[in-house]
Amino acid sequence: MTMDEEEVYSKKFLPGIIKWGALLTWLGMALMFAPPLLLVFHGIFPGWGAIAKGFGLGAAAVAVMWFVEPFSYFPVLGIPGTYLAFLSGNISNLKLPCAAVAEEAAGVQGGTSRGGIIATIAMVVATIVATVIIFIGAIGLASVVKYLPPFLIKATTFVLPAIFGAIFGQFLLSNVTLGVIALAIGIALTLVKVIPGWGILIITIVAMIVISRVMFQKGLLGKSKSKE
Repeated sequence: MTMDEEEVYSKKFLPGIIKWGALLTWLGMALMFAPPLLLVFHGIFPGWGAIAKGFGLGAAAVAVMWFVEPFSYFPVLGIPGTYLAFLSGNISNLKLPCAAVAEEAAGVQGGTSRGGIIATIAMVVATIVATVIIFIGAIGLASVVKYLPPFLIKATTFVLPAIFGAIFGQFLLSNVTLGVIALAIGIALTLVKVIPGWGILIITIVAMIVISRVMFQKGLLGKSKSKE
């Protein structure tokens, strides 16, 4: 970006994004409690013990992602894309792949001003398309699922790993060295069989942030293919 473009982005574009992004995020969080509050209003309340137990079970499974996802997704999504993605959901299986592919197609680098704009445009389109498809699926495809063969239903469990594998392959092509290091760390930690899955995720992400920073400072990273 030129200085004029950067100034427009930082002083005119981002302030509005942050203002409305924060406002809508808080509003979305409040609306999430609307259904259970409506049930309470009608006299349906499971008790604080059941709520605490349910929260504990859920937190044990996904609490680590509350901290990992913002750090790991932000370099691709940028500030505008982060607000949009975490507000609309379906980040790992829809928004992140769309953003990464769009940045690659546009020849911009994730984490930059242009990258953030391209990622946001891609996710807006993905959100609109997904909403239409989900609406059609909820009406027409729900009745078809029960007729699918068991092997096909079981195969859907591999969709998310396949998406992450494709994303990793895309970034591997942009920097083979970092990709190989990340893969080696992940495999090594997995083979140890002592660290839980969420721990492997955190260690790998933190290690790659440190390694990337050190390699960048020492000039060991190749030049980016971005037009930025």
